[in-house]
Amino acid sequence: MKHALFGDIHGNSDALTAVLSDIQSRHSDNIYCLGDIVGYGAEPRECLGRIRDLACPTVAGNHDIAGAANVPLDDFNEYARKAIYWTRQQLTDEDRAWLSELPFVIHYEVFSMVHSSLSHPEAFPYILSDADADRCFARMETPLCFIAHSHVPLAFFDAVPGRPAGHQVDFTDPMAVRGKMIVNPGSVGQPRDGAPQAAYCIYDDTTQHITFRRVEYDVAEAARKVRAAGLPELLAWRLEIGR
Repeated sequence: MKHALFGDIHGNSDALTAVLSDIQSRHSDNIYCLGDIVGYGAEPRECLGRIRDLACPTVAGNHDIAGAANVPLDDFNEYARKAIYWTRQQLTDEDRAWLSELPFVIHYEVFSMVHSSLSHPEAFPYILSDADADRCFARMETPLCFIAHSHVPLAFFDAVPGRPAGHQVDFTDPMAVRGKMIVNPGSVGQPRDGAPQAAYCIYDDTTQHITFRRVEYDVAEAARKVRAAGLPELLAWRLEIGR
């Protein structure tokens, strides 16, 4: 079966629409959301509605939690805080209730999914280094763990001779699943690896390969919506440069 996994949508419905269309064209059997449906982008309700309509397994991201409740935003930078305050005003009570009920972790027989790390899922630590990955590997009960949060496509390998522990992924060839792996498919709505195209991945549990996908979408239109909403200019600019 083919499993499509994506996260960090961040209120970017143009990117989400493009990714869902690409997923359909790839004939994926299942769809999973790795969190952060809202935050930063100008269409949080539209994105939330699409995910709810899909009824796909979804884990909570830090922006989802912050958008759903009046929690402290000490860990958010100035631009993220402004976007969260704005997002809270857009969401309905029903939206907030749905977000607040999302689990932090979901386990399946072959893979787990969490927005940040299995080490402290409710604290949302980043996995960007070997040491970060080791703390997650120590909690893994499945061969694979799919994460999001950093907006950068990455794969970390545990005890695989001759391969780096973590590296930026190759979008040209499928990646073989070998040993334990932590996989970040990148961001749908706000990529930060220097490429503005929306990112996601497909895990084929028959061939045991992971394919990383980049999808073109109307970045200029998404940036225009951010500016029109009165959100910080930086958030529109980041879409345009993929940073």
